Amino acid sequence: MFSCLLRPVAATAARITGSVVRQSTPARNLSILSSSNALSAFRAQAVAGPAPAPTAVGVPTSVSIFDALQKRWKSRGNTYQPSTLKRKRVNGFLARSKSRGGKKILARRKAKGRWYLTH
Repeated sequence: MFSCLLRPVAATAARITGSVVRQSTPARNLSILSSSNALSAFRAQAVAGPAPAPTAVGVPTSVSIFDALQKRWKSRGNTYQPSTLKRKRVNGFLARSKSRGGKKILARRKAKGRWYLTH
């Protein structure tokens, strides 16, 4: 809506820096602003969305201190804290042989010929 006010500022910045100003999207039809029905003009503007401000080539549009501080993922790697006792209680031979599902696991691993059946 106010993109016509931003053009002189961008052009001035381009003249100062010596870069070329490019329009990221083609200019919209502004004839809706001259219509007598303000509501239809508002609806058309809302549907089309705000026009992005033209930027000078090589000049960043927005620079924030938080852009440099953001991380894409959380740090990981400390989730496995090995304990032999817990490992044996959950995945050991005695634990496998006590339950029906564990006996099926042992049978499958024997049939496949695994050298180690359990921990």
